[in-house]
Amino acid sequence: MPLRWIERTAARIFVAGWMLAAALPAQAQRMRGDEARNAANLPEKNPLASEADIAIGRQLFLGRCALCHGQDGEGGRGAALNTGQFRHGTSDREMFMTVRNGIPNTEMPGTFLTDPEVWRLVAYVKRLGSTRAPEEKVSGDPQAGRTVYESQGCATCHRIDGSGGDLGPDLSAVGAQSSLRYLRDSIVNPSAYIPLSYRSVTVTGVSGMKTRGLHLNEDDYSIQLRDLDGNPRSFMKSELNEIRYERESLMPPYRTLSESDLDNLLAYLKSLKGKR
Repeated sequence: MPLRWIERTAARIFVAGWMLAAALPAQAQRMRGDEARNAANLPEKNPLASEADIAIGRQLFLGRCALCHGQDGEGGRGAALNTGQFRHGTSDREMFMTVRNGIPNTEMPGTFLTDPEVWRLVAYVKRLGSTRAPEEKVSGDPQAGRTVYESQGCATCHRIDGSGGDLGPDLSAVGAQSSLRYLRDSIVNPSAYIPLSYRSVTVTGVSGMKTRGLHLNEDDYSIQLRDLDGNPRSFMKSELNEIRYERESLMPPYRTLSESDLDNLLAYLKSLKGKR
């Protein structure tokens, strides 16, 4: 068999495989859009909400959701789910669509779980919400904590109800989303977990000048970031000597805060529930 024929055939197979792989995400996205448009065709009531279904939903939750939402739905990187308050809809149908499609502009992704699996997951999350875990008790004073927040310059990077900077996460509803333990860890050791949308990068130009900021976007030819002054910047990779993806948070660790100041700051953050 001629070598040239083999090479041509292999090339055709490669191109066909590449085109199929490229088409799959687009097809999946179209399927996701169809599901969103046809949400009204979903049943209003969860058809899989028996105790057996809830038990399966719990296993799905522990395997896929607990990392962000906590083992018992107490919150962390993701919103608390054991309060009975679901900001994106409380009906079975609405919760199904939240799990299925995710929440735009957040770290909450959509899922390709089967419909029965999503319904069982919804059943378990509803059970978590029905427990109505008592609100965590804070020992500090929220008003004093606001003073700590302002004196430490937190508003330079964080935004609350539209006021403040945008180098760090919006804290308007952080009290409803995160547990006290997670908030404490985020203040004392912010590099322990850095949200994907707040990871930093340092670029070094041919002159040796370094610029650090939030990684916004990147392609084969350029990289975009928001510098420490909040300005969007774009660099051609051909004009850079180095791109370093940082492992440390832009937020410094506040390990020197006194226990009373830390408790007060936590009390203030827990009081932020967002607009209802």
